[in-house]
Amino acid sequence: MMRSVTNQKRRIHPNAVLLVAFIWTIMLSGCASYKSEVSWPDASGEIHVHTIPIYKLNKTILVKGEVDGVKGYFIFDTGAPGLVLNQAHFDDYEIDPTRKATGVNGSARDVKIKYVYNLKLSQVNFRQQRADVIDLSHLEKNGDVKILGLLGVKLFAGVELEIDLRKHLLSIYNLDENGFRLNNPNQLKESGNVMMPFKYSGALIELQAEINNQVYRIAFDTGAETLLLDKKLVARDNIQTRFISERKLLSTDGSRSSIEIREIEHIKIGLNLERLPMVMTNLRRLRSYGLNVDGLIGYDLMASGIVTINFKNRFLQIQPYAKA
Repeated sequence: MMRSVTNQKRRIHPNAVLLVAFIWTIMLSGCASYKSEVSWPDASGEIHVHTIPIYKLNKTILVKGEVDGVKGYFIFDTGAPGLVLNQAHFDDYEIDPTRKATGVNGSARDVKIKYVYNLKLSQVNFRQQRADVIDLSHLEKNGDVKILGLLGVKLFAGVELEIDLRKHLLSIYNLDENGFRLNNPNQLKESGNVMMPFKYSGALIELQAEINNQVYRIAFDTGAETLLLDKKLVARDNIQTRFISERKLLSTDGSRSSIEIREIEHIKIGLNLERLPMVMTNLRRLRSYGLNVDGLIGYDLMASGIVTINFKNRFLQIQPYAKA
């Protein structure tokens, strides 16, 4: 059973907030770079993998971390562009007038930034990072977990990630110049593993999905607790779903909206996923910023098997879990 950062009294109740869509996509007029070099704890350079414990708050994946001496938890969120800090704990920020940010509901606002000397995750250090700062205090109101921010994809652009929910571990692998693991380049060549190429333009990990023999573009967003599909696409292609309940959608900008939780009979994203809960939402605003995806998936894909993401060679692999 996956470890939890809280006891039952401290958890965010799932009926209050079913889904937290942690896609806070930073829109750039001039794309600023994030440094992705990892400082490994072994000075001799002989250790090329480091494992970090991961924790669960409902279906949200958390990692313990520290920013310039401030300790707490980060949300592991591949829907975020890089390091994002919670304004509730970091108020020494600047305004970046060249950029705007948008949440999943399409609202736009100024981008605040902070320069970080050191981000520490277990014994792995990410030095000299430029972080975006947004207000994530609403994520802490119903719980007792100190959320320092989001860990986005650009932090890990030069490495390979392995997410194992059953062992509650995030493994970071150092790679050679060809994008293979330094300690074991043949590790991924096991029978039964499903490997998929993905597109990545600096914002989202885009996978190919199939529903009713039609192909769709689905972003892998580890902050998405439930499958999201564009409601116009569902209506256009007559994708059959079954009503389950009505709940609340909470975006990283704090906005809430009523949503229907439905169930889709089948979707293939490398693996065949059956009877998944899903939410229909309008992704028009994201497309207006050049993010042309038909939906998002996160927790359900990670719950199906060990997920490996290699950013150098642009592939995502799933090693299916044995059925319990």
